[in-house]
Amino acid sequence: MINHRKHFPLYLALFLAFIICCRVLWIQHGWITNDSILYFEMARYFSVGDFTAAHAVEGYSWGFYPALIGMVHAISGLTLQASANLLIIIFFMLLVSGLMRMVSIAGGNQWMQFYAVLLLLGSNYIVGNILPMASRDLGYWALLVHAVNQLILFYQHGLWKHAIYWQILAFIATLFRIEGAIQLLVLPIAGLFVSRSVPMNVKKFAQPYSLLIFSSLLAPIVLWVMHIGLEDLGRVKEIFNGLRDIELNFTQNLIHRIHVMRDVVIGEAFEEYSWFTFLLAYFSIATIKSLSVAGWGPPLLVFSEKYSIRKSMQPVAYKVLLFWMFVSWVIGCLITFKVNLLSGRYVALFGFVLIVFSSFALYKLLHEQKNKISPAKKLVLILAAFTVLAGFISNIKPKAADFYYEIDAVAYVKTKLPQGQHALYASAKQRFYADAPYDGRIDYDWEDLEKRIADGSIRQYAYVVIKHDDTPEEQAKLKHWQQQLIGYQLDKTFYGHKRKKQLLVFKRID
Repeated sequence: MINHRKHFPLYLALFLAFIICCRVLWIQHGWITNDSILYFEMARYFSVGDFTAAHAVEGYSWGFYPALIGMVHAISGLTLQASANLLIIIFFMLLVSGLMRMVSIAGGNQWMQFYAVLLLLGSNYIVGNILPMASRDLGYWALLVHAVNQLILFYQHGLWKHAIYWQILAFIATLFRIEGAIQLLVLPIAGLFVSRSVPMNVKKFAQPYSLLIFSSLLAPIVLWVMHIGLEDLGRVKEIFNGLRDIELNFTQNLIHRIHVMRDVVIGEAFEEYSWFTFLLAYFSIATIKSLSVAGWGPPLLVFSEKYSIRKSMQPVAYKVLLFWMFVSWVIGCLITFKVNLLSGRYVALFGFVLIVFSSFALYKLLHEQKNKISPAKKLVLILAAFTVLAGFISNIKPKAADFYYEIDAVAYVKTKLPQGQHALYASAKQRFYADAPYDGRIDYDWEDLEKRIADGSIRQYAYVVIKHDDTPEEQAKLKHWQQQLIGYQLDKTFYGHKRKKQLLVFKRID
């Protein structure tokens, strides 16, 4: 008979995760990103089986996630956005259960699993900021966490089933994000570092690659029979072209920045250090992003108990997770050098490992005899607790009014719009909120709006809603545009965060 009282920490953790996820989605009021607009449009075609039209959508991307939305929409009858939100909840709960399982596999008890969930829920970035916008990433994270669990189990027990499960789950994760292919190729190298604990031979090293090897042998035949080339593989070709793209970015962009670093920033006296300074800056960005993606609580805890964590964790799990952190950091660096920016969601996997490690640290600090904890560690515990608590409160509290400024602007125009009249929304998100026909996920620029004035088509709209940043350059463009916009007057202004973004609602004067 199951002792439910014994498993109370696990039930409480899952319950809290579910409630917080629903709460975060609720307080967003249907807020979306421009990428979501593309996914919903593709999903709309997928839901009715029109795959040709789905592929023809401008900006067509990896189709697996939109196909999932379309499937849920077709089966459940929910709207496309509600279907996406349902997937977010499912993926988030899978992620939570995967992290709890990872702690358990690493030798943690139920309270450690509970602490891992608390640390995740206190992550202001992962839960509070990007949970509603990272549904595709959530699927990727959840599947990869479960995949790594199977890889750890394989190196712990050497069973074929875990090697197969690892590959299947990692492959499904790749269907969400192409970066999963790198994880699939590189992570089994961790077997070389666990060989002291588990005897390693060629067969055992090849087992986590078995399905991949079999697929590689079949791939040339399939590609030849179907007459498919590299250009027909969509984003798969990024795996082969990634290093070349980094090289092109260096020759076209980064070398110029290095010269600016030499001539303007560090000066002639230190010009021989320009390369070092530039590379240090880029690597530092990736490192800081990786350390802070789960909040500053986990890295503080890990730093304070780095030695006890290693002693208390199962050795194979510790080595695999440490290697996974390194791989995630390297991927973050490669993305930085490829596109000259790095969103925190690309290094979120690094943060999940930090959360696992910090759950062991937190347990030791909370359950260790108080007289054995130094004042410095007590201070770290207080700082970490404050950081996590602040993140948790920030995640569940209502958003400021300026968060919804685009949603509020559309609602305002809808209440003012005369029957049978239409409004022109320059923002793609506003067009979605207003249930307007899909016209791409890119906002209309000033040139497009000027063309509409020139050809007179703008006169068919009773309201025109313009989005712009509060900068001198944008102000100049707005002033020039207003001089051409005859027959309209400014009706209302909505302000975004810190009034840096504005929505101007113009009303036609009949």
